[in-house]
Amino acid sequence: MVPINTRDPAAAAHAYLALEWPLAIGHRDRPRSRCTCSNLSCGVPGAHPLPQFRRLAASPVDDQLRESLGAGLIARTQRFDAVLVPRDVGMAAMVEFDRRQISPPCIVSETGTCAMLVLPATGRYALVAEAVEVRTGPEGWIALPPSRGLRWDTLPWYEGTDKPRDLVHGDEIRHVLADSVMLQAGVRGR
Repeated sequence: MVPINTRDPAAAAHAYLALEWPLAIGHRDRPRSRCTCSNLSCGVPGAHPLPQFRRLAASPVDDQLRESLGAGLIARTQRFDAVLVPRDVGMAAMVEFDRRQISPPCIVSETGTCAMLVLPATGRYALVAEAVEVRTGPEGWIALPPSRGLRWDTLPWYEGTDKPRDLVHGDEIRHVLADSVMLQAGVRGR
């Protein structure tokens, strides 16, 4: 099996569609004129959804991506919940998860957040602090790599395969997140 190239939008889109994630094309990042959302201070150019969510289908995905160079890949949070935390909290938690052999898929953003994917409708159990946000259901969304400024820390499939990684319950990550929040608060308070 050839590893899935998550830096190639078409290969990544096909992999996400194989996971049955509701996928769409988001705004585009235009190098000289910023994001197509027209917000001059957009903090996530090319990594947020268009107002209308047009679901991608597997067959024309390559053509659609070619027509939308620089566009983000956006997934609705229907097959998972996304638990968003500050990057320092997320990275501290991921180290502990590795130690405990818990491996929620995790997306790291240059804008300073981490998104951990857990079982649908269980993200609320991980709400341990004000800094934690949960996106869930058909109205929630996350941008996926290779959208601008995003990379996988832990892939949603086992490396070197196309076998999906099992999602954990939000309650399984709660205590580690709470400890990481307290640890990072102590580090910042010094």
